[in-house]
Amino acid sequence: MLLQFNVTNFLSFKEEAILSAYANADKTYAEKLIKAGKKTVLPTIAIYGANAAGKSNLMKALTAAILFVRQSNFYQINTINPIVPFLLDENSRNEKTRFDFSFIYDGMQYDYGFSASNQTVYEEYLYEYRTKKPSMIFERTNTGEYRFASANKKELSQYVEKTSPNKLFLATATAWNCELTRNAFMWFAESIDTYDSRSLDNSFISEFENDNSDEMKRFMMDFIHHADINISDYSFEIKEADKEALPPFVDINSVKGGSVKQWKLDVVHDVDVNGATRSFVLPFNVESTGTIKVFSYGPLIRKALRTGKTMIVDEIDSCLHPMLVRYLIDLFNDPEINKNGAQLIFNTHDVSLLDQDIFRRDQIYFVEKDNRTATSDLYSLAEFSPRKSEDIRKGYLQGRYGAIPAIIPGGFEW
Repeated sequence: MLLQFNVTNFLSFKEEAILSAYANADKTYAEKLIKAGKKTVLPTIAIYGANAAGKSNLMKALTAAILFVRQSNFYQINTINPIVPFLLDENSRNEKTRFDFSFIYDGMQYDYGFSASNQTVYEEYLYEYRTKKPSMIFERTNTGEYRFASANKKELSQYVEKTSPNKLFLATATAWNCELTRNAFMWFAESIDTYDSRSLDNSFISEFENDNSDEMKRFMMDFIHHADINISDYSFEIKEADKEALPPFVDINSVKGGSVKQWKLDVVHDVDVNGATRSFVLPFNVESTGTIKVFSYGPLIRKALRTGKTMIVDEIDSCLHPMLVRYLIDLFNDPEINKNGAQLIFNTHDVSLLDQDIFRRDQIYFVEKDNRTATSDLYSLAEFSPRKSEDIRKGYLQGRYGAIPAIIPGGFEW
């Protein structure tokens, strides 16, 4: 699970931004918090802000860092990594970008981070917590200078020459079967994912394909029922198809190997026709955008709840009714359902969720941009210490916490 994420000098976040999933001392809804040893961790975090304030940039920062860890070992010497600093300042555009993570994987807490440009890794470190104090696994400075704990020096030093200046040591060492770095790397590989409205639409296919039991079907039908969608059943199949059989609009050069997988999803609607119930089978592509989103979210949420995964979603309310978004949040906030410490972190404009009956104060974050400097700032509602009886939705709309657009009234001259 994610404990904390820090980012400095990435897109609109010129100064350090800290997204913390540590629960503070507030006892409100303590039963909903995730217990990780002596730590208490937030299961859900909602992020608010005006358009163009930087909410999506925070998601992009997480995505860039995660993908860099996953893909770094495959880089060629001249591969450009996905790091973009704050460009609206002569100094910061030439400065390093920094990412820092604290997380728990397989019962162990790790601190990992690195600073880099789009061509070079400058610093990198990995610590683990076998006691209350962190123990160094490795530290990297000046791109090619390393420090290792004395007990690990012999094993880890052999991967130094295998790590080029644009690669992360964590990824390189793990690719060479280093047990000391494996768990930290696997958290990035398996236990955290970011999604936006585009990546969600086809992400459920692999989950459907790999489901060899009826568990997915039962979960999805229950999920569809709670979403109040008139679907009584569905069928899914996937098979290999030759390149020659592909439609003319598919770029054959983009298809790897001699075949490509084609999937088919049909849904069943029960409809009253002249007093009798009839079942109609329709292809998935004629369903509404909202229904498609429900099918997209279902398998991912099931996997997160089963494995304790951290889901990070950009614009969770895109094409979803507020009541359904509330239902998703309740799944992660309910310890009887979320038994494995899964997390849902998302940004939204849905002010109906700004309710202290849904969230604790430390579960709500705001992003605000200073239009004079074009820099974004991230902060928590807890910093304002609103009363527990306070209408925070009303307070937000009144500008009490910032992070809302300053609409200028008046018309236009055409």
